[in-house]
Amino acid sequence: MPTPRSLILLLLLASPIFILLSHPSSASVSHPDLILPKVVNDIEAHVVVLTAANFSSIFAVRRHVVVDFYAPWCYWSRKLAPEYAATASHLADKGLDVALAKVDATQERQLARAHGVEGYPTVLFFVDGMPKHYPYYGERTKDAMVVWVSQRLVPEVQNVSTIYEAEKIITGHSVAVLAFLDSLSGAHSDELAAASTLEDNSSLYRAINFYQTTSPDVAKLFHVDPKAKRPSLVMLKKQEEVKLTVYDGEFRASPIAEFVSANKIPVITYHHHTGSRPSDI
Repeated sequence: MPTPRSLILLLLLASPIFILLSHPSSASVSHPDLILPKVVNDIEAHVVVLTAANFSSIFAVRRHVVVDFYAPWCYWSRKLAPEYAATASHLADKGLDVALAKVDATQERQLARAHGVEGYPTVLFFVDGMPKHYPYYGERTKDAMVVWVSQRLVPEVQNVSTIYEAEKIITGHSVAVLAFLDSLSGAHSDELAAASTLEDNSSLYRAINFYQTTSPDVAKLFHVDPKAKRPSLVMLKKQEEVKLTVYDGEFRASPIAEFVSANKIPVITYHHHTGSRPSDI
């Protein structure tokens, strides 16, 4: 039978083990703010996984595609994942013609680099797979992303048929885009509508309206030659005076949107004064 002294010795030997089990090392405890959210694969049924091998193929079946370039180790990428998946499910339930996809940018480095991805996650909106894409800068929540995607799927083009309507446009808007077409429906009208959805509603220089007309009289008011080959497109910008910029590129959504983005920002005039910094007016 153990003596009292041997029992005390056994208890003393067991105490460090008990302490180690009861108080785990601080190295194994993560700060609550740094715990990575779990990615629930079950809700990602509507998110298409893309690689360099199949990246182009998705544009054959979807005109509008949203792509999340992510890194598996990135906290913010993992935090976005369930919100992004929920966005995809919501849009699919609504029957909207858009695909939401994702690319592991750590595995597809060249693909990510080709689209200017410099941080994670980077969410881009594509139309017809064109090189020009539109990044998402809003809140990384399902509700915010649904609104952002939906806005780019709804055409914002108004028809103009009378001189009265045209004069109101010229006098009432800071920036307006007008297309002179053969028809108010069809391929060219669809391209203009797609271009209008690419405009960034959060832009400081938003206030851009897209119009289309088949009226030679309306075209004249916008200094478009009624005998010119259609489609024709001009941008009207009001600053100190009315300025018209003529578009001479391919009549497709992405190039038109690039033209609008490049020309919508007001020109800044600098006055140089000796001994002082330039100021803008």
